[in-house]
Amino acid sequence: MNKKFWFFVVGFLVFVFLLEWNAPSKFVWDPTFNHYDKQPFGCAVFDSLMEKSTPAGYEVTRKTFSQLEREGYGKKPHAFLVLSNGVELTETDIRALDKLLKNGNKVFIATSYLMPDSLNPDLDVSVYGKGVFSPLQVQNSIKNQSIPYDTLVFPRQLPYQEKEYHVYSAMTGSYVVVEGKVTCDTLVKSWVSEEDSDSTEGYWEPRIVSIKRGKGELFLSCEPLLMTNYGILDTETNELVFRLMSQFRGLPIIRSEAYGPETEFETNTPLRFWLQNEPLRWAIYLTLGGLLLFCIFYARRRQRVIPVVEEPANRSLEFVKLIGTLYHQKHINSDLLQKKYSYFAETLRRMTMIDIEDVESRKENIAQIAIRTGMPEAEVRMILDRVDRYLQGNDELKDTALRKAIDGMDMIINKL
Repeated sequence: MNKKFWFFVVGFLVFVFLLEWNAPSKFVWDPTFNHYDKQPFGCAVFDSLMEKSTPAGYEVTRKTFSQLEREGYGKKPHAFLVLSNGVELTETDIRALDKLLKNGNKVFIATSYLMPDSLNPDLDVSVYGKGVFSPLQVQNSIKNQSIPYDTLVFPRQLPYQEKEYHVYSAMTGSYVVVEGKVTCDTLVKSWVSEEDSDSTEGYWEPRIVSIKRGKGELFLSCEPLLMTNYGILDTETNELVFRLMSQFRGLPIIRSEAYGPETEFETNTPLRFWLQNEPLRWAIYLTLGGLLLFCIFYARRRQRVIPVVEEPANRSLEFVKLIGTLYHQKHINSDLLQKKYSYFAETLRRMTMIDIEDVESRKENIAQIAIRTGMPEAEVRMILDRVDRYLQGNDELKDTALRKAIDGMDMIINKL
C-alpha cells in the first residue's frame, strides 16, 4: 500500500475526531423519566438533586405499588412518586395504592393522562396533560417573538407565600378534574381568561391537587415535565419543584419507574456508562482508532511465504499400465507371459498353499487345483501344459496364444 493511503486514513481519523469535538450537543426531547437519562426530559439530574436534598432518603425503583406494599414499604410513612406519560394501574395496584394511602403514606402521581376509572371507584378523578414536547413549536414562537407562557400559581402555604411561575406553554399540562363527592385542595392552579374559554368570564383551573385518603394523601398533577432534568435546572421552575417536594418533608421518598414508557427500563450497562462520560467515551474512540491503525500497519506479511507441499500422488497403477502398454507395443509376449505366470503361481501359493512350480508334485498339485476349482482335471492340466510349452518354446509367441494362455490362468484364479 502506498503512502497516500496512509495519509488518507490518518486524515480521516483526525477529521472524525475534530468533528466530534466541535459537534454541538444533540438533545432528545422525548419524555423518558429515566433515572439514567441526562436528556432534558430524563431524570438523571432530578434524581441526583433529590438524593442530596432529601435527608430522610431518596430511592428509585422499578417496583409497582403492589410489590412495594407487599414488601412492607407502607408500614412506616413513606412518600411515593410516579412520573409518566400515562398511568395504567391494575386492580392489584389499585388495592395496594389504597392500602398505602390509608396507612398514612403520601403518593404523588404526575402524569399526562389518567382516566376516571384508573383509581379506586370512589375517586372520580381524571388528568389531562401533554405527553409530547414540540421544540419546533418553541422555535417558531421565538422567531415570531410571541413565546406563549402559562402562569402557574402556587397559593399561600406556610412557610411559603403565594407566587406565580411562568412556564413555556409547550411543556405544561391542561387540567385536573375532580368530580363527585371527592374533596381536594388545589396546590397549583392557572387562570383561564374569558378569551381562552367558552364562558363569559375567566376561571381558575387546577393543575396539581391533593386528596385526603384515610391517614394518607394523594397528589395528582398534570405537569410531569416539570419534574425532569429541564424542570429542576430551569431557574423559573426549580423553585416550584422544590415547593412541591416540600410536601414530603421528613419522609423517605420512593420514585417508581414501573408505570412509565418502556424506555424507562433500560439498564445502565457498563458500555452505556462509558459512552455517557466524555473522557471515557474518547478513551474508547482512541483505543479503537489505535487498534485500526495497528491492524492496517501490521496486517502485512512479515516473513517469507511458506510453500505448500503437496502429498505425492500414488501413480503405481499408471506405471503398471504404462509398462504393459510398452510390452504390448513391442510384442515382448514371452516376458509378459513369464510375469503373468509368476503372479499366477504366487497367487495359488497364497490362496491354496499349492506350489505349482514344484515339478515332482505336479500331478498331485493339478488334482488339488481341480478339486478346489471344480474344474475337470484334464482341463487344468491342459491349461498348465500350454503355459509351460509357450514359456519353454523358442518361437515368437503370437498375441492370440498369449491371450489364450492368460485367459486360462485367470479362469483358474477366478474359480478358487
